Amino acid sequence: MMQHYFETARTADGARSAFTVRPIESRLAERIRATLRDDFGNVLNPITTAAPRSNPCRHCLRLTDPGERLILFAYRPFETSGPYAEVGPIFIHAEACDPYSEASGIPLDFRERPLTLRAYDARGNIHCAEVAGAGAAEEVLERFFADPAVAFVHARNPAWGCFDFRLDRASAHDSDDSHDSSTIREWVGGRGDATPV
Repeated sequence: MMQHYFETARTADGARSAFTVRPIESRLAERIRATLRDDFGNVLNPITTAAPRSNPCRHCLRLTDPGERLILFAYRPFETSGPYAEVGPIFIHAEACDPYSEASGIPLDFRERPLTLRAYDARGNIHCAEVAGAGAAEEVLERFFADPAVAFVHARNPAWGCFDFRLDRASAHDSDDSHDSSTIREWVGGRGDATPV
């Protein structure tokens, strides 16, 4: 069984965050770049971005600008099967980039964008969904994760429906004030390359 590694943390103002952000895994990005084939048999060709502040990379979670090279491939951001486990297109940088590593809070480049937030239960069935306006996603996520039936949330593009990144409930260990560090590292079991256009 493969392990997903991420951090739980406090926000910049010291408040506990209800969620952690998870980009696609580095080993998946590396394999796509090396083979130029995705898990669904597509032969991939790098393209060059023309539009400013567009086509976010799902590995570093940064919007791209004209001249940056990207790979578009098919991705299934689920670790369960079922009718909601759809496949869709996502971009990554064609050249190596650092994975997104902030422990909590919406990634900076996505805070200026409206986001569709879809909450799922542990079986991968959709539980609720909402379109959050620019700057409003964290408020919606706090409410979603207050519901114990919600296991994880996908952030997606409201117009295209493409997957952007996954959000997981913050570790219960983060509520333990005996920890001196502002971040608590945790191993979480997972399966396959799927995590979170």
